[in-house]
Amino acid sequence: MKTILNKPELVSLLQQQLIEIETLCEEYDKGTDVVIPAIAEKIVVIFHNSHQAKALVSQLKLSHLDMYCSSEIYDFKSLTNFIGLLKLAHHAGRGWSYSAKLDRSALRRVSQENWWNNKKVIVDSDGIAFTRAKIIKSLANTDPLVLNTSGWTVKDAEGNKSTIYPIPETVRQIAFELLESFRGVDLDTESKLHYKS
Repeated sequence: MKTILNKPELVSLLQQQLIEIETLCEEYDKGTDVVIPAIAEKIVVIFHNSHQAKALVSQLKLSHLDMYCSSEIYDFKSLTNFIGLLKLAHHAGRGWSYSAKLDRSALRRVSQENWWNNKKVIVDSDGIAFTRAKIIKSLANTDPLVLNTSGWTVKDAEGNKSTIYPIPETVRQIAFELLESFRGVDLDTESKLHYKS
């Protein structure tokens, strides 16, 4: 039997998910990579509608809220891999790696649908596009999707190759956008869900 939560309970649940995502991000920033699937699972609860469960934003009727987006615009003429949410940096001794931008100044507002389902944030070496939803659902095991990153290599000036796996940092940046989007939002006031006390 399905449990029906009232508006205050749903607001509290969403607030709890956001707090837990923030805590997990702090753990990741300290070097604990294993929290990435847990971050993805919490984001799925907030945004993914399935046959089994409705997303918290849907239940609370919060789909009108815009989201902060930090992704670059994908240029379909580009011949290289596209990693729209990250910056590429060279580290002495470690080579090239991607890292989350975590920069408030790079944020601009987009619709939730655009942010979650439509905007390409990665295009891999085979030309396969990935949205935030595809990446997050795959990591949270709600979508039988294989993230093909096998061809992502970068050569330095000496011809040395580095294989780059951008998924953990991409999830970190998605979580950053999500947390910034909901920061300071009064969920109870914004929710269009009618509630009688």
